Amino acid sequence: MKYTKITIPDDINTVKEIATLAFSSTPDSTIKDWFSFDVMEKNIAHSEGVCIKAIDEKNNIIGVIYAQQENPINGIEGIEKWVIILSAVHPKATGKGIGSGLLNALEKYARKINIKKMFAFTNKGDTQVINFYKKNGYKDAGWIKDYQYGKNNSAVFLLKYL
Repeated sequence: MKYTKITIPDDINTVKEIATLAFSSTPDSTIKDWFSFDVMEKNIAHSEGVCIKAIDEKNNIIGVIYAQQENPINGIEGIEKWVIILSAVHPKATGKGIGSGLLNALEKYARKINIKKMFAFTNKGDTQVINFYKKNGYKDAGWIKDYQYGKNNSAVFLLKYL
């Protein structure tokens, strides 16, 4: 498996396809409700975000992970802390360590550009995603009640010092 940054515009349609497939069975929302590929492209162009792709032996993109600066308005804290916004593996390739490989490649890149902390968040009840991040060294950083999509959909935050 090879992990490298995506190329815009060449890879964008495949990134959209994989992300849409990976989130097609999410019960509370569709990817269009919470993610903007246009903003992702803009952040990548301004070096405020990065999208890493996983490429299989046939040179097909089978997974992606995207992270960006938390918020530069928060000064150095917002620049040195990035948030993982999207992590997606093609449904036919899940369970093979690709997600962990993508996360490791992202963290390696982040360290190279002096990012100090990486965090992710998901629905409080999404134990599969929570356990994935914990397995990869992320720790509980708290939760916010009714954070996403209204009542009874709280978010849990996970943090890792790089």
